[in-house]
Amino acid sequence: MIKRKFYLEKIVKLIDTEDIKVITGVRRCGKTVLLKQIIDELENRGIASENIIYMSFESSKYKNIRNDNDLDEFIFSKTNNLNGKIYLLFDEIQKVKNWEVSLNSYRVDLECDIYITGSNSQLLSGELATLISGRYISINMLPFSFKELIQYYDEMHENIDEIKLFEQYLSYGGFPGLLNYENEEKEKYLYDLYSTIVLNDILYKNKVKDLDLLERLMEFMISNIGQLFSANSISKYIKNENRKTTPHTIINYMDYARNAFIFYQIKRENIKQKRKLLISDKYYLVDSGFYFIFNGSTQRNWGQLLENIVFLELIRQGYSITIGKIQDLEVDFVCRKANQIKYIQVSQSILDENTRKREFKSLEKISDSYPKYVISMDSFDFSANGIIHLNIIDFLKSENF
Repeated sequence: MIKRKFYLEKIVKLIDTEDIKVITGVRRCGKTVLLKQIIDELENRGIASENIIYMSFESSKYKNIRNDNDLDEFIFSKTNNLNGKIYLLFDEIQKVKNWEVSLNSYRVDLECDIYITGSNSQLLSGELATLISGRYISINMLPFSFKELIQYYDEMHENIDEIKLFEQYLSYGGFPGLLNYENEEKEKYLYDLYSTIVLNDILYKNKVKDLDLLERLMEFMISNIGQLFSANSISKYIKNENRKTTPHTIINYMDYARNAFIFYQIKRENIKQKRKLLISDKYYLVDSGFYFIFNGSTQRNWGQLLENIVFLELIRQGYSITIGKIQDLEVDFVCRKANQIKYIQVSQSILDENTRKREFKSLEKISDSYPKYVISMDSFDFSANGIIHLNIIDFLKSENF
């Protein structure tokens, strides 16, 4: 198993705390592997194997457990004669109806430590989730970062060319399963994964009636990552394709895709007035590999992909993000964490003087003293006027940005 040290270190600090540990993320990003690594950690601490109960609700082994009553019957029968603390690990718990009722009762009736995973962001937003409100800690998991890929090859004692590895990462993304395939097979893996998410986590789960409309919307959004658009603008675009729809339907379908963790929706803000703007948002992909499916090498917008990769790294590092507007100019990312604020522009290259001036201009208009960055693929340092220029590989490798 490939260790996800970044997430495992967070979880290890929470072992034996009262809160339920909730791990969410897109399908096949590594949640199941993380649960098994938690089990390894528990066993290394001397916890008896019978006191560790792991259940994957994607396995046929537990297909008869459909609701909280079924789950209770199973858990209480397994724990009836156990001594000491019990560790409960539930993979894809959302497949069990009223699961929150069970977990809330286990906290009262058992001396236990609970870990759950789910592939839908609405896992903790239902009415029943109020039962465990304030009693859980949520960790959102992403596919591999570039830094994790480097660590993987280091542990395999393989010499790697970081520039070539980055080119691979830029094209195919970081889903862990890709490491099992050669380049020509990676596209099929990504397409099969994407189809599974669309069918299982969006279409069937939400009882979507118009698959063709959903597929058109998804392709449009994936091909336009990092672009400003609204439900109204998408609705008009699709109508121009001779398809009938409404902004309300588009909003619902976009929400379904976000709930399945395919997209992140980012709001805009007026930097000077420090207020959110309500018209048009941007959407970023959970992994650049899905962009590869719909855009061949001659069609790809490399600037869009770089922006998406920078966004994901900022999310990993715990920043909340908005898109900045200052006068008639835009700042790609306004990043906040604790009392920190950072402003970031992303460009494929700023070798051209006019491009460099354009990328620096919006940052130069910001009057506060918080750090300002331009991130690009260039190796030459163009830092100037208090604005720091970073090479994207150096940015992705940094421990704490």
